[in-house]
Amino acid sequence: MTAAERLTCGRDADAILEQVAEGRAAERDDHQLDCPHCQAALGEYDRLWAPVRESAAEPVAVPDSVVETALGKIRAAMARPDFGLIESPQGVTRISARVVVAAARRGAQEIPGVRVALSKEVDEPGRVTAGVAGTSTAIQITLAADYGHDLVALGEQVRGAVSDTVRRLTGLEPAHVTVVIDDVFR
Repeated sequence: MTAAERLTCGRDADAILEQVAEGRAAERDDHQLDCPHCQAALGEYDRLWAPVRESAAEPVAVPDSVVETALGKIRAAMARPDFGLIESPQGVTRISARVVVAAARRGAQEIPGVRVALSKEVDEPGRVTAGVAGTSTAIQITLAADYGHDLVALGEQVRGAVSDTVRRLTGLEPAHVTVVIDDVFR
């Protein structure tokens, strides 16, 4: 198996595709629950597989071209597991997971009550991590908050701001955003 057939976290991309094709994209194992790379791949593959699922729900034969087109797009997303891929008639833009991390951190810091949006290396636990696949991304952001804020509401505000900022700056679609409030400052 080549590196292109594995996600950045080491998971087999074909196994993730099989999980989506079998209608089990929402069934996450322990690794997938915490892995932004798997979450992004599941979100992207599920979105790309939707035409096949829709065709399969109808009592007509699915044209081979629909399946081949979906598989071609999924394979293209698997080819560069550390980069999102935005296609236009003029060409292709690749966006790295590091850019998603920077956008997520910026979005979180715009929310009143967020003291620090922590980040270092992409795969270091307890910071900002992002996985990308095709046009989808999954993000986990760890932050410290000011004391006295409703932390549940703050988490929702951060989730919304991170999603909006990442979407606006990168064109990628956040499939999953996890907010971890790790500290509170007075």
